[in-house]
Amino acid sequence: MNSPQFTINFRAVKRVLYVMLATLLSAASLPLLEGGQALAATNQMQSRSIQMSDSAISGTSITSGIGSGTDVTYEVSFTTADTTDSIVINFCDLDPIIGDDCALPAGMTLPTAVSAVTGHMGNWTLSNTTDGTGIELTDTAGTNSAAAGAQVFDLEHITNTTAVGSFYARMYAYTSNTNDYSCPHAQTTPTNCSGPGTYIDYGGIALSTTHSITITARVQETLTFCVTKADPNNWNNTTPNNPTGSAGDCSAGEVGATANLPALTLGHGSPTAVLDANNIDTGSIWTQLSTNATHGAVINLRNSNAAAVTPCGGLSADAGATCAIPPIGGVGSCTATAACAMTAGTAAFGLFVNRYNPTTGVGTIGTITPTAAYYNSGHCGTDSTNNPCPSGNGTTWYGMDASTTPANSGNTPATNVGNVTSTFGSTVAASTGPVFHFDNRYEFAATAALTTPAGIYTANLNLVATGTF
Repeated sequence: MNSPQFTINFRAVKRVLYVMLATLLSAASLPLLEGGQALAATNQMQSRSIQMSDSAISGTSITSGIGSGTDVTYEVSFTTADTTDSIVINFCDLDPIIGDDCALPAGMTLPTAVSAVTGHMGNWTLSNTTDGTGIELTDTAGTNSAAAGAQVFDLEHITNTTAVGSFYARMYAYTSNTNDYSCPHAQTTPTNCSGPGTYIDYGGIALSTTHSITITARVQETLTFCVTKADPNNWNNTTPNNPTGSAGDCSAGEVGATANLPALTLGHGSPTAVLDANNIDTGSIWTQLSTNATHGAVINLRNSNAAAVTPCGGLSADAGATCAIPPIGGVGSCTATAACAMTAGTAAFGLFVNRYNPTTGVGTIGTITPTAAYYNSGHCGTDSTNNPCPSGNGTTWYGMDASTTPANSGNTPATNVGNVTSTFGSTVAASTGPVFHFDNRYEFAATAALTTPAGIYTANLNLVATGTF
């Protein structure tokens, strides 16, 4: 009759004993039980952290580099209270609590090569990843190489999980380096290990993956080119007709003003300026080019006097049918591909191209170099701030190519050099990269011969800027 009462009291006593045992173990900062086995850990690791070199999830359209979640380095830091021979780190999808189920986060892969462990700890090697949820580091020297205190090392070549959000690490320190403890700690029937075993220090860490920030910015191709009779030193202001213009660039009001359109009358005297055999008469126009073309830009010159029967390239009184003032590139010993001296009284038409440095306006970037057919550094007039000339002495030499055979079509503009009467003209200057607000001066020159027929000689010239992006 007393048996039921005895049984009830026994269970109550048993329950009290469990509570007391739990209280004692808790006071010692120990996990209680795992798989029915009391654990002997005595210290919790302090200052625990795992810093990821890339927190992005893997498996996205970014397949390598930052933001891909691949080839990630995890820097592991913690402080132990005991000397350590072996360290186990498990990565778990649900929580960092010892004894709970642990599955490797979806898509996550761990390093398998010994070289994947680097950093500040000596004599450590990656010894096991076979269970798929964690790694084990063991002391290859066979001694307690990791003394109590702060520990820092890197785990390289990790692939992050494909899931956004929190995941966790469980860490254990051991005094033995002979057992494989890297396994899910709540396995019912472990296949590769015998559970967490007897560890001396432990700790949990929370980590989180994110979506990678993707930034896209577009820079469009640009090319701004202007031709004017206005000296860039005078591109100083805007006008009511151009309220958005800026001093020093192609939008300045002076550039497109009617009085500054690039129309030149070569000659001297009054009331009508004329060419004769006694003088070389000149006139200048200016260009400015800005472009972000990666491979630079070319400036080509075309001449309207290009009749098929009698190609001209000079000045003509009958639209190119005849060429009484010929291009200097075909006069006497002057060749099409090199600037040469112009002699008063020997009918010729030529061009000198040089850099121009205005003393007002904004600064420039890059260089546009005249080609040899239109520039000779030893014969480019007098040096000045605006017209830099390396040698700077002697009479200016001029060029005008009306005979070079055009390059085959399909070549890049930089090599598509022809003559001023060809489809794409003659290259007078070129850059090898982007330029900004770069100015050039074009000095046209002409002289007549004693036998040059009377008439009005003209040419429509066109400068074409082409960028290679």
